[in-house]
Amino acid sequence: MADDGKAERGGTRPRTTEDAAGVQAIHRAAQILTAVARRSESGIGLSELARRTELPHPTARRILLGLMQEHLVAQDPETRRYKLGPLIFELGLSAPQQSGLVRAARPVLEHLAAATGDTVYLVLRSGTDAICLDRIEGHFPIRVMTMNIGDRRPLGVGAAGLAMLAGLPETEFEAILREKKAEFAAYNFELKDMRDAVMRTRVTGYGISQQVLTPGVSGVGMAIWSSRRTPIAGISIASVTDRILGPRLEQLTALLREHVPTITV
Repeated sequence: MADDGKAERGGTRPRTTEDAAGVQAIHRAAQILTAVARRSESGIGLSELARRTELPHPTARRILLGLMQEHLVAQDPETRRYKLGPLIFELGLSAPQQSGLVRAARPVLEHLAAATGDTVYLVLRSGTDAICLDRIEGHFPIRVMTMNIGDRRPLGVGAAGLAMLAGLPETEFEAILREKKAEFAAYNFELKDMRDAVMRTRVTGYGISQQVLTPGVSGVGMAIWSSRRTPIAGISIASVTDRILGPRLEQLTALLREHVPTITV
């Protein structure tokens, strides 16, 4: 008897042209949302969006209209640039892993910010990216804001993202390097640079980001591990470079080693 159109191999392969078109539409919408998320603070224009996703302008525009109708994307009426819509944030608040992680990590972030006086970040791994979930500012008068909550960076860019990337199996690590080559280049990272940074991180146990996201600002970070020894998130401390890479580095890494492993999700 013929099957009812279900996908083969555990639902991984579309069986009909209609199924394939549906998968492609979802993939393209996800591409659009990811590109918008990476520029959500300032917004992103249609031309840049089409270039980043490698989609034709009419296709990108058509998908954007659909996402706007569902409140997943919003357009600034003055700049005409696209940002994440309100439904994205509502969905994010409902995600159990994210909300549970924020609750579990918040006391550690607050303690580190108070102990160091610097800005402390919690980032979550999302595929090949790292997303800022939480941020606590310290009392040091020079405030360092390298990321806002909801900002997305390629995994490996930023101290916590580098610590997570270094903790991945070699095959997964190399696959991410290949996929993110162009994005790393946008941050002035060649693949050799990223490999060298990962090697250093594996030796020390912590990642260092030296003036990558903001001139004059550096950070140190450590991964949060799951029960299966997979890096799922990370915490970083950021400040002006002299407060990170100077004599305080040993103190900062000691604090991270003491407190980050206490976070369980």
